[in-house]
Parts: sequence; structure tokens; C-alpha cells
Amino acid sequence: MRMAGTNRIESSTVRLLRSLCWLIAFVCCSGAAAGTLPLQVAKRIEIAGADPVQAIASGPGGLQVYVASEREIRVYDVASGRLAGTLPLPSPVVDMTVDASGGVGYAALTAPARVVVFGLQPLRIRSTMALTDGTPSTLLLDAAAHALYVESSASGSLARFDTSSGKRVAALRLDGTLQQMATDGRGTLYVANMNHNAIDTVDTARMIRTSAIPLQDCTQPVGLAMDPVGRRLFVACRDGDRAVVDTDMGFTFESLHGEVPGVVRTVFGFHPFGAGGWKGGAFSAGKGLQLTAIRMNAFINYSAAGSYPLHGTCQALALDSAGHGLWLAVAQSSGSGAPVQLWLLGETAGASK
Repeated sequence: MRMAGTNRIESSTVRLLRSLCWLIAFVCCSGAAAGTLPLQVAKRIEIAGADPVQAIASGPGGLQVYVASEREIRVYDVASGRLAGTLPLPSPVVDMTVDASGGVGYAALTAPARVVVFGLQPLRIRSTMALTDGTPSTLLLDAAAHALYVESSASGSLARFDTSSGKRVAALRLDGTLQQMATDGRGTLYVANMNHNAIDTVDTARMIRTSAIPLQDCTQPVGLAMDPVGRRLFVACRDGDRAVVDTDMGFTFESLHGEVPGVVRTVFGFHPFGAGGWKGGAFSAGKGLQLTAIRMNAFINYSAAGSYPLHGTCQALALDSAGHGLWLAVAQSSGSGAPVQLWLLGETAGASK
């Protein structure tokens, strides 16, 4: 009994400390726009004939970048910018994710619905997993938990697969228009739901919906990314506004207004520009012709970092696995005749100071 009482006291103390941290962050954080992001294009690769790009991913050590488009996956050598290999696919690809450390990738295909498991080096198909829960729209990999989550926006379904066996573990249906997913690595999956302007939470062990986190000043959430250490959820909404959610307390503690509507994807990473750069950053882009970012100044301090002009729509984005920056697939404005380009955006010299 004494041990249980001690645990309850410690739990209350932890909750109190988190509440105090939230209060400090609420008072101290600045949500003002910060102008143009201090970024520059460190690498540019033209990928003719790959429009639209459905997903991009950085390979082991950041030496290669993988591009999913139409009925194939291409791999480009980052140093030379040259095409290093092509993997034909049996049907159109809608999303792709890569486990760079594990040397394996996953591509969601349609007609018929399936997931193709492929090796990165050499680039070849290893196996396939049949999908029975609707046409896939989004993939999310939790490599540490050996879990692959497959979302079908059309049917409002989520399915979990065991990546070790390739077997479907469980599935559930959610009411609404489902968008990007994120996981905290502790047994909770978060799903952006446009229909009720909230983030659905899912217990991944039982694959059941447990609650919904309401959003403030953020209409139709689409982009979602997780800081698994600070337990912060970064949300980008179709109206251009963004939110930082405390997942422990279950509500928005920071609302950041923006001018970049039409976001489709959000990514988060620690030290995205190397050890001497930002502590962390959440980046969002889509049809708004700009990239926008939230900078993590500390675990309880975030600010709007500004935007970066793309002069075209961002079809996909991903963090470089070596921490060199952010990869984007940028489609130039209609009528320009230019192919889709891969951009590696890095921080300008002295920008982190």
C-alpha cells in the first residue's frame, strides 16, 4: 500500500510539473510570423517524367533518395544527381515509406490493393502484402514496434501489419475524412480527421479509437507529425493555421497562424540541419507554393519560423536521413514546361545563431 501511495504522489507531481511547463510555454512562446525561412537549395535534381510524385524518402546515410511515382520507384545518387536504379511496380503507387537503417521500403499500390515490400540495396521486390480494408492512401512505419499502418481514406479504415511476418494484425474503421497519421512510439496512433476538426487517437495494441483531441483555430487538419520525446503533436490545417498539441494533456497549447493554405504533409525532426542547427523543426507544404515551419527552441518553446517560396506545388517532402536538410518534390507552376525537381533544402550559414 505504501508503494501504491508513493506512485500516486509521484504521478501527481509529474502532472503538476507538466502543467507548469505548459503555462511557462504559453506565456513565453511567440507565435508571430518570422518572415522568410533562412534556407537555401543545397541540391537540385530534375526527375523528368515523374509527375506526380507520390512520396520521397532518404536512404541509408543520406547517400540516395527514393522517389515513388506512377508505376515505379526510382533511386537517385545524391552526390551526382544521377538515376541509380528503377524498380517497376505492377500497379500505381499512392505512398511509400522507408526504413533506412533496416534497408527496406514499403509501397502502397492500387488495383489490386497491396503493399509491396522492397529492398533498398539492391533495389528489388521482396514480398507483397494483400490489403482487404479498402484502397490505400497513406502509410506510416513504426520500425521499432515492427508495425506498418495502412490507411484508406476512401473507406475510413486503418490496418496494422506486423513487418516481421507480413501478416495483418488488426484493423478498425473511423468516421470521417482521414489524413496524415503519426505515432508516439508508446502505443498511441494519431490520425488527422477533417470531418470534425480533431485528432483521433487509437490504441495500437487493441486497434480501437480511444478519444479525439479537439483543435483550436485550426480548421480541417491534414498534416501531422510527432515529437516522440517531448510528446508534442504538430498539426497543419487546410486553412493555413497550425497547432502544437500536448498529447499528455490532450489539448492545443500553441496556435500559430499562417499564410500557407492547402498543406498536405508535415514532417518533424530533431536537428534537421545538423548538430549546429535547430534543436528541432516541423515542416509543412502542399499546394500553397510555400514551405512553412515551426521551430523548436526548447522542449516547451516553439515559434513560427516563417515560410520559404517554392514557385510551385510541393508534391512530397521528407527529412534527409543524415540530417543535411529537407527533401521536397517541387512541381513548377503550370505552363513553365519544367519537370518535377527534387530539392534538398539546407540552412544558410549563420542562420541558427
